[in-house]
Amino acid sequence: MKPYQYEKLIHRMEQNIYSLQVISFMSINMCEKVFYHKLAIEEMYKLDILKDFICNMNYTDKIYRNNINVRQQRFTLEELSKYDGKNGNKAYVAIDGVVYDVTYTAAWAAGTHFGLKAGKDLSKELTECHNKEKIIKILTPIGTLNN
Repeated sequence: MKPYQYEKLIHRMEQNIYSLQVISFMSINMCEKVFYHKLAIEEMYKLDILKDFICNMNYTDKIYRNNINVRQQRFTLEELSKYDGKNGNKAYVAIDGVVYDVTYTAAWAAGTHFGLKAGKDLSKELTECHNKEKIIKILTPIGTLNN
């Protein structure tokens, strides 16, 4: 499905939920009221699942595109260690095999960020103390890390 088709589907589902809520509200019969209310709740649940699916799909697609668009600059851990942000060097960090430039990221002033140092593979450290996905979104990928 194309993105606009998902938007149309979500819009139709929201309209259906609204209609079910109106029917439930307008019903005089208590059994009918409960029936349509439950239907509306089930549709809201399905809508949430669809939105989560779309969000995850978009995130996965973005990671895939980022990894494809990464300039094929490859780093070993030894080469990466030279980019520590000190003495005028750029600051690079590796996260899950992708090397990111953090030189001009305010949180990485002087090549450090809350005790973490640039020039290293920080996959494990960022998983333990940060929301890695949020961090990756704002960084610029510049290469890959060779193990």
